[in-house]
Formats: sequence, structure tokens, C-alpha cells
Amino acid sequence: MLTFPLSLEAFFGALPVAEITFDAPPQVEMAQTGGGEQLVAETGPQLWTGSVRLGLMTRAEAATPDVLLDLLRRPGASFYACDTRRPAPLADPAGTFLGATVPTIASLGTDAREIKLTGLPAFYVLSRGDYLSWAYNSGRQALHRVVDAAVNASAGGITPAFEVTPPVRAGVTVATPVTLLRAACKAVIRPGTVAKGTSWQTVTEGMTFDFVQTLR
Repeated sequence: MLTFPLSLEAFFGALPVAEITFDAPPQVEMAQTGGGEQLVAETGPQLWTGSVRLGLMTRAEAATPDVLLDLLRRPGASFYACDTRRPAPLADPAGTFLGATVPTIASLGTDAREIKLTGLPAFYVLSRGDYLSWAYNSGRQALHRVVDAAVNASAGGITPAFEVTPPVRAGVTVATPVTLLRAACKAVIRPGTVAKGTSWQTVTEGMTFDFVQTLR
């Protein structure tokens, strides 16, 4: 029996993705004062969302996403999702330099925007847009992107403080292990968004679904 959340190997990472969007739009509302000032207020947590369209599959290949999407549409079902366009740091696209190294959080900024890492290979480089993730609060999964243009680790594998987006949520602690290769969030299928595509003879094309991050 499969257990949730489904791992990247079990579902998302094995999909023949033809097109994908991956975004974390802020949940805000705007109001205007009589003086023309724009007031913006956050109305909810900033969550990762996305849309996926699968490519051409044989009947046998289509069976796996077909069945798993049925399973994942049930209440309580979840999976790990990553941005397949950028599965590794820009300066280390194959993960060769990182190898089996597992960095950890060295410190957290007081404003929830900055972190510092330790345990990286000497002089390791993170670039703007690189993803990083970590587990926290007994089952929650954080996913962030590097904001700084370049983050250069020291000879001892320690980075300076650098900014990430979205902001770091409460509950994260120093020494938490950080994932840089196929960094992922925990997600669920948006109800009503699954389309099984078009099938003819022995192939299927155009299977689609939308997802949204869950903090449960």
C-alpha cells in the first residue's frame, strides 16, 4: 500500500513533464485611501502552486500517472513536487560537487528573510533562483529560492547570510538538514483540475493537473 506524501521517485519526479509552471504568489489584497495611497495586506500564507502538462505517452506509460492521479484526488492524499526545470543549483547542475554532502542551517535572520548554511563543500556556489528545502514542525516541508545573485561558501563550507523567498516560517531551527538537489514542497491536487488527455490507438497526450502546496 502506498503511503502519503508520495515521494518524488514514486510520482512527480517520474512524470514525463512537457510543460510546467511553478510559482509562489503572495496572498494579498489592496485598498486605496482617499489620498491615493495603496494599502496592501497579507490575507493568507504564501504557498507554491503549479500546473503540469504531460507529454506523449504509450498506453503502458500513461497507466501510472492515470491511476496515481485518481489516488491523489482523494482527501488526505499528498505528494512531493519540485520545479523540474531547475532540479539542482545553477553552478552544480548534475550535483557532482555537492555529492552526498548534506548542508544544515547555521543561523536564521530575525526578519525571516535571511539564512546561513554550513556543511557545504568548500567554495560551493548558490545562485539566484536556486531552490532549497527542509522538513520542520513534524511533517511540514519548506521550499525556498535564493534571492542573492551569488552566495559563495567559505573554505570551511559556510555561507554568509543570504535572502530567500518566500520568508522562512516559524518552527524552523538551527542544524536542520537542507536539500539542494530536487528540493521539493508537499502538495495536493487542486480539485477539478485533472484532465486525462486524449488517447488514440496506443498513445495518450495532454494529461494535465494543477497542484498547491499544503502545510499539513
